[in-house]
Amino acid sequence: MRTSLTLLFLALLHLTAFGETQEITVPAGDGSALKVEIPKDAKATTQGDKTSILLKDAWVYLWAVSTAKTVAEAVPQAATIIKSEFTDFKPTETKHITIAGHDAVHLFGKGLEADDGDPGAAEVVIFCVGTRVFAACVHGENEEAAKKYPDMLTILKSAKAP
Repeated sequence: MRTSLTLLFLALLHLTAFGETQEITVPAGDGSALKVEIPKDAKATTQGDKTSILLKDAWVYLWAVSTAKTVAEAVPQAATIIKSEFTDFKPTETKHITIAGHDAVHLFGKGLEADDGDPGAAEVVIFCVGTRVFAACVHGENEEAAKKYPDMLTILKSAKAP
């Protein structure tokens, strides 16, 4: 319970810190599948099923997961989904959270950064909006992923169908 309250507090704190926002649409397949709010000064780019969001101090990655129809189906695929950013992901802890009014899974784990092979940690959230499954990820060396997670959570808490 204490962890949930702490995460809620951090999310609200970051939402306030975001100030002005812009809404972006994340595609899935051949259509729009997800809308999220990001800070006005953030930049989002989409390539294939991955949308990369550059914040002031972090990158947040979102993938449309076409290989799963449910969160439960996508969880075992987490390492494969995020491999363009983080390789050899091995979850060590799982928590259940709520995104867009639905159950979601928050995975914590270790692995390697894809760009340079440095050891690191990643936090991955698998969630559904409408009938689509998505994965979100932040990663970094040492404790960087944990520091970036509140920013990712703030974005995910704004998730809705287009």
